[in-house]
Amino acid sequence: MAKELGVSAARITVLRQRPDFPDPIGEIALGPIWDLDIVHAWQNSGLRSVKAGRPTAAEANRTLGARFLLELPEIGRGGFANVYRAIDKKTADPVAVKMLHDMAGVEDEAIKRFQRELRMMERLSHANVVPVLAQGTSDNGDVWYAMPLAQGSLSDYVAQINKNPPIIVDIMRQICAGLAYIHEQGIYHRDLKPGNVLRLESRDGETDSWAISDFGLAVQAERDSSPLTSTARQGLGSWIYTAPEQWHSARSANALSDIYSLGKVLQELTTGELPVSPEIPPGGVLRPVIEKATSNDPAARHQSVGEFMDALDRALGTKVHHEAWESRAEQAERLRDRVLGRPAPDDLVQILEWALALNEDDEDDMKALIRVLPWMNVASIKWFWTHDRQAFGRVIERFTAYVGENSFTFEYCDVLADFMRRVITATNDSRVLGQVVAALARLGANHNRWHVRDVLIATLQDIKSQENAAAASEALRGVPLDALLFSITDFTLRSMPVAVRNGIGPLIQAAAS
Repeated sequence: MAKELGVSAARITVLRQRPDFPDPIGEIALGPIWDLDIVHAWQNSGLRSVKAGRPTAAEANRTLGARFLLELPEIGRGGFANVYRAIDKKTADPVAVKMLHDMAGVEDEAIKRFQRELRMMERLSHANVVPVLAQGTSDNGDVWYAMPLAQGSLSDYVAQINKNPPIIVDIMRQICAGLAYIHEQGIYHRDLKPGNVLRLESRDGETDSWAISDFGLAVQAERDSSPLTSTARQGLGSWIYTAPEQWHSARSANALSDIYSLGKVLQELTTGELPVSPEIPPGGVLRPVIEKATSNDPAARHQSVGEFMDALDRALGTKVHHEAWESRAEQAERLRDRVLGRPAPDDLVQILEWALALNEDDEDDMKALIRVLPWMNVASIKWFWTHDRQAFGRVIERFTAYVGENSFTFEYCDVLADFMRRVITATNDSRVLGQVVAALARLGANHNRWHVRDVLIATLQDIKSQENAAAASEALRGVPLDALLFSITDFTLRSMPVAVRNGIGPLIQAAAS
């Protein structure tokens, strides 16, 4: 090595202390060993100053950690960070350096937290996590870190992915692998979005990989500084993917916050559009996964990255193994057989995910739903409500909307009404009550079916709380007048609790007049 570098053996000990000096490739009894070809490349790369004296002031100002030589101007600019292309003097490879600036308004503890996390990330090693090559603080006090130069971010490829489920699941599987790894290390990302998922060239040069980068450092700085104005927020893409609880307290971010962001990334890949709206387009096997992941209630989300990925695999498996050869009607027959009796939890999970994936704007899909759901007993409904009330609530909302607007045989009207009565009993929820009351009123009047009316009256007579009375009254305000008059008479009104009479009485009087 001394001969290669043209220095004395004693000088090598000094050179080895330089941050840009090549790393050893192994260790033997006498000490570390180097690949002389790498040492030769470093010696002749032009990055090592072989002349006497210090580097120029301009070069010194552009060198971070005595290793990374920045190229100006920056290749990316943000509110709290700029990204530069740089040359790693240790390897002569191009890298990206992200530098946080304008840190005056950020709490000291937030900056220390960044630096602690960066030191942790230097020790991370996973194919789907962009490595932090080094980190530090510039002479101006700006925090910086270096990482490999990527070929682009996921946001650059959304159009090419073209809403293709197998491709989407493959990408999400890689993202999930990286995210699960960093969660195992006790790190939360806090700013997961397509722009922070980078495409890296593989070491074998054959298969590129998707890797998570930028662990919420810049966005954490934004949230820990002065409050953002509404105008500033509109310019921050990160907020589209941010969990609701982080809006109130960035420090409360945890694994479930990252799950929310995972859902938003999946939503963008599935729809091909920015996931600004909480409404997911109807249909598609991936919609249930997205809706659960992006619930406003952290407890209602997938509780781990692994659980999220399992749901994604099941959704794609349903498409591959059943939808390719089964019609909706055939699926309904198969699933209805599972509902009857005492279905196992695994059966109920599959049924719920199937129901969530149906398109409420598709007639065949909704007919299939109507064939399956009404055969559930109270125990199954309670299981759905306990397991995932938000998801089941969405299914009931779509179910009741369809029931209130469509025609059925007389006998099946009774089946539908009895099922909705069981739903009210099992859930005891005011929102569900309102949806069912409106559906029953429309269903009974549309078919002149007295049994349906009897179920509605019994439901209203059983109301005990002011909240449920208000929900029922509000729902009936949206029912056509003829349906209201068919469903409730003066006599039946007098048989109802006072809270219900006070809420519904004026409606009946107005309809009668």
